[in-house]
Amino acid sequence: MKKVRLYLIYGIIGILCIAGLFMYFSDASQNSKASQKLTADSSKTSSSKDPEHPVVAIAQGEDYAKTTREAIDKAGGLKDLIKKDSTVLIKPNLCGTAKFGSPIITDYRVVQEIVTIVKELGAKRVIIAEGPITGNAFAPSIMKQNGFDNIKDVEFVDINKLGRDDCYEIKAENSVTGKSFFIPKIYMDADVVIGVPKLKTHFQPDAVVSLSLKNLYGVPSGKIYGTGYKAGLHSMGLKESIVDLNKIRKPDFNVIDGIVGGEGNGPLNNTPVKSNVIIAGSDPVAVDTVALTFMGFDVSKVPHVKLASDEGVGVSDLTKIQIVGPKLDDIKMSFKRY
Repeated sequence: MKKVRLYLIYGIIGILCIAGLFMYFSDASQNSKASQKLTADSSKTSSSKDPEHPVVAIAQGEDYAKTTREAIDKAGGLKDLIKKDSTVLIKPNLCGTAKFGSPIITDYRVVQEIVTIVKELGAKRVIIAEGPITGNAFAPSIMKQNGFDNIKDVEFVDINKLGRDDCYEIKAENSVTGKSFFIPKIYMDADVVIGVPKLKTHFQPDAVVSLSLKNLYGVPSGKIYGTGYKAGLHSMGLKESIVDLNKIRKPDFNVIDGIVGGEGNGPLNNTPVKSNVIIAGSDPVAVDTVALTFMGFDVSKVPHVKLASDEGVGVSDLTKIQIVGPKLDDIKMSFKRY
């Protein structure tokens, strides 16, 4: 009887071992297939987009909607980014109170065309978010002035009202500052982020210009980092904090509004320049490099863009950037610095 019991026990153990081996090899096979699929998908992606030779498009014109759409199309369009039912967050530069058409803020007509395009591509939720230097860019009286009240069927989010509970605390990989940042969940959770900065100069020596990279200073909340010039960010170093913010999450696409540019004492007191360009692309360093070169500056003398390039955020070598549109040398301007 004891022998029978032993045989039964050994038999059960044997069955369990065989079942365990079957499950192990089955899982290994599935993992191998998943790995092969991931490799295939990565190969497919790398063949369609070359991050070492990013595309930056330049479109010229005075018509805001037409020139914006042309630049986006020339840069490859948004169809690969925007999926059906996507949540898209658009981040303009509304750092000050100004009327549309000014050299200080992103013109609402550029943003309106982007909203139109992403909705055509199936975006379900469109958010326009900003955390300006002071105040609320989306207060009704200010929206009448900056024209954003003309944009319908979108959500407007004043980032400066968000507290720590509304944010993730994140430290950038290979951080330059060595610090963590409180980044709004609404920004991090969006399927697609599109940055829409202004083509303008900035008085700070580490900035020189305020374009795609610098535009992310409006992402952390003034409630956490202080109003004015967000002293809590500046205390980490201007160029260093700009780079870390872009390492945490850089925009998926960038559209610089340069129909009316701004020179001189930026970011709040720029003198208007009729520059008549929209510059677009997915790599913010490459887009900024083309834009600042158009403005007449040298990337080696624009500290935050140079640091971003050195830190691998994007490409600043003009010989490696595929510029679609007019030749830079033929249209280059000379924006005055402060």
